[in-house]
Amino acid sequence: MNRRAGETILHGIVAALVVMVLLRTQRIRSPHTRLQFWLLAMGLPMGCTPLFWLTPWRLGDRFRDDWSLFSASHLAPFTWHGLELTGVAALVLALAGGTLFLRDAIPFALDLVSGRAPHHALTTPPAALTRAAEQAAVALGTAAPRLVVLTSRHPILICRGLRRPFIVASTGLCEILAPDELVASVAHEMAHAKYRDPTLGWGLMLVRGLCFFNPAVQLVARAAVLEIEHRADLSAARNAGGAEAVVKSLRKLSGIDSARAPRTSPRTWHSFRLAAIENRCQSLLRDERQAPATLARWILPTTAIGLGVILFLTIA
Repeated sequence: MNRRAGETILHGIVAALVVMVLLRTQRIRSPHTRLQFWLLAMGLPMGCTPLFWLTPWRLGDRFRDDWSLFSASHLAPFTWHGLELTGVAALVLALAGGTLFLRDAIPFALDLVSGRAPHHALTTPPAALTRAAEQAAVALGTAAPRLVVLTSRHPILICRGLRRPFIVASTGLCEILAPDELVASVAHEMAHAKYRDPTLGWGLMLVRGLCFFNPAVQLVARAAVLEIEHRADLSAARNAGGAEAVVKSLRKLSGIDSARAPRTSPRTWHSFRLAAIENRCQSLLRDERQAPATLARWILPTTAIGLGVILFLTIA
């Protein structure tokens, strides 16, 4: 069991490094394409590594010495305070993975519990919010999802729902955002609904829970979430108001624009750091001016095949 856990961690690290190098060397900027590669880096080890365990001859000396690209057993002679280096490394990595998971899982759980609690009464959507939703839907070429409006002075805005995504907003949202910023922020959430990102987010959290001990999975999942947000940012910027409107709404909702927004960050954004929000803003301003690049269809499946071979030849 320890060897299998170690190999799972090792394969996760290898897959993450390969995808990271590929994204950098090929200068892939499209968040949709980057998301596909990060999902590949997460899903391939989860799907292939258990299948590799059905071939016990991979553990033989001949395969290790003649075929394997890397074998962690070659590090076994190295010890630290009487402990094998491989065992110490696996334990440290497992602790790091658990820490990364809890760091995000606890705020996620608290946000979910508080979001389900009936703190705010429902109300009729304000006319400004209804107009913004209609404009955003037309700009994105999609049907407007259901609007659920809460009576709260905090600017709440989030996309929820697994089967039928809907948008939760607050009356305070219209008081903080200008009309163009309101359209841009609603378009951002509609992009989440269009791509069914709530379902994808739950799937990522489930995978993180199953692989709580794997730091590579935790980091790749974080990178995937950033690409999900960047994809929605870019979709809103290119279809509904431009990057400046999206950036202004992001800064106001996160509390960066403290002159016009409450210092207390709203519940929806509590797990995001201000630095990450600002990085998203800078990336959006840079990428919005660039034409979307397209990759050949064969690159992703070819990467999957090549990475599968690399993982098969990498043993713990």
